[in-house]
Amino acid sequence: MTYGDAAGTQVDETFEDVEVEREDGWVVLFRGKNAILRLQEKHVLTLERVSEQPTARP
Repeated sequence: MTYGDAAGTQVDETFEDVEVEREDGWVVLFRGKNAILRLQEKHVLTLERVSEQPTARP
């Protein structure tokens, strides 16, 4: 995820084990029942969801 503001400040972060919810112009990341990050949609520059790949069994 990359997010930032109008001044050009950008933050790149990778989050694991989170649920992403979008509602009323907000993007909220939850880990369990706890919201760990809440951003206005306009500040989210990129958001890539990657599913965990199952581990190959021998």
